[in-house]
Amino acid sequence: MKTRKAYAKDLACIHHVGFGDFARDSAPGLLELLHAARLDGGRVVDLGCGSGIWAAALLHAGYGVTGLDPSSAMLALARQVAFGARFVRASAYDFVFPACDAVTALGEVLSYVPPGAKTAPSLSRLFRRIAGALRPGGLLVFDLIVTGKRRPIIYRTWRSDGDWAIVADVTEQPARRRLVREITTFRRVGARYRRSHETHVVRVCSRAAIERMLRQAGFSVRVLRRYGAARLAPRRLAFIARKTRHTP
Repeated sequence: MKTRKAYAKDLACIHHVGFGDFARDSAPGLLELLHAARLDGGRVVDLGCGSGIWAAALLHAGYGVTGLDPSSAMLALARQVAFGARFVRASAYDFVFPACDAVTALGEVLSYVPPGAKTAPSLSRLFRRIAGALRPGGLLVFDLIVTGKRRPIIYRTWRSDGDWAIVADVTEQPARRRLVREITTFRRVGARYRRSHETHVVRVCSRAAIERMLRQAGFSVRVLRRYGAARLAPRRLAFIARKTRHTP
């Protein structure tokens, strides 16, 4: 079965049980970033919140959380994992941001091109909207796939457990500045396995362009290759953007 949705029920479930380590391992380093910025409480908006693992860590640390995700299946999981957070089914590009102290977008969330979209939404416009919602000194933290000088990314990977398996074929298209993941899942439903397929398209950005857009939106920027002890995959960078007092 093919779907144009991103993270329908089967992939959402597999991602939560099989790939939640990224959010769990990154949480201590992310909390350190918030504390270092003297953001020891307040409201965090988590874009592409997925199954709510990071949201749960924020709640436990005393933050209020608003989580966004376009996947209803992911949100159903998040409401169980992070009871007490507010969750909204929405795209970051359409959402009206409330006043907040930090915005996060973990796991290449801002790289994703919405299913069916011909072009990627404007990051520059999104950064300006986030800057307008953040209080002075607030943080925007996210990671993206960036361009590289080496050969294009092309590989197949797979993983399985007792009740599920996943196969992903990944192909970078440098001329189009994008990467395509063809993802096939097999999930046990009763006595049989259900096969599903999703195609995910993600933009590939240059580090310089992202830093320029952030500064134009009123942020100071630094770039990391890890969240604390959790190292990002090759060609992924974390952007730590702090709102200056005077936003253009």
